[in-house]
Amino acid sequence: MTQILIIVAAGLVLMAAFWWLIRIHREAAYNRRRLELALTGSKMGLWDWSITTGFVFRNRSYAEMLGYDPDALPEQLVIDTTLVHPEDLPRLKATLESYLAGTSEKYEQEYRLKGACGQWRWVLDRGTAVSFDRHRRPTRVVGISVDITERKRVELRLRELSYTDPVTGLHNRAYFNKMVKELNSEAALPLSVIVGDVNMLKMANDTLGHSAGDCLLISAAKVLKGCCRASDIVTRWGGDEFAILLPNTGQTEALAICKRIRKACAQTQDSPVQLSVALGAATRTSMAEPMRDIVETAEAWMYKHKLMERDGDIQRWKTLAEDAEQLH
Repeated sequence: MTQILIIVAAGLVLMAAFWWLIRIHREAAYNRRRLELALTGSKMGLWDWSITTGFVFRNRSYAEMLGYDPDALPEQLVIDTTLVHPEDLPRLKATLESYLAGTSEKYEQEYRLKGACGQWRWVLDRGTAVSFDRHRRPTRVVGISVDITERKRVELRLRELSYTDPVTGLHNRAYFNKMVKELNSEAALPLSVIVGDVNMLKMANDTLGHSAGDCLLISAAKVLKGCCRASDIVTRWGGDEFAILLPNTGQTEALAICKRIRKACAQTQDSPVQLSVALGAATRTSMAEPMRDIVETAEAWMYKHKLMERDGDIQRWKTLAEDAEQLH
């Protein structure tokens, strides 16, 4: 009888344990589902990378974030696929290698991933090592990927606005300085600079009003853009000055562009004052030449031409003033 009671008790314990395991399994599945729903709603995905096997597990919300079916994504690191934007790949690799080597305390990087429809989506990756071998080298890294496309779109728009002149729509002096740094290489040589100054702008503002001055600036911007190539960087420095960067352009070609600009100005009749721009050009042919000196040389030539053109501009202005007086 005692043995029967022991068997019955053991059976009841096993049955209770069995139901307890079922309950735990159901609760775990329920919690996983809740997590999936939360992650999907927040445009966030989980990934789990086994460095030992090279296998990467990604949850359903990761695939849905990019518009893929869960089974469509490769089970390997994104840096070993064509999903990462080519421009972002070197930076992403360097960040991951630095973290795995222990030279960086955390793995965090922003980059672009290709969505199911071929569009590029920005994601923020954060990961941490959760297991190590006996040499304290990571063997497993888990992390999250967050869709930050909208945030990046706003950031890029704000950056674009910070580099844009509100009157002419051209890039501004901050952008000119940025591009000077980016073009500081042998690959950009010869690098020419054209500096332009709109003649009689102050007189137009003082006599006809700032709307007339703005019209003059807009006309100058159109002429400069129209006379330059797609690779040339046309900027408004501020006030009545413009500056143009011409990569891989020698002195002869830069002077030819100046000639085209002068001719186009003479043919422009869409502003209250005849458009006239004093121009100066200089060319960097060696990395030994400081870019500041090249810009200053172009400015010096521009001021020389401005003095030469001033008498003609004053005479044209007198004629305009006389015509305006007769109308009144």
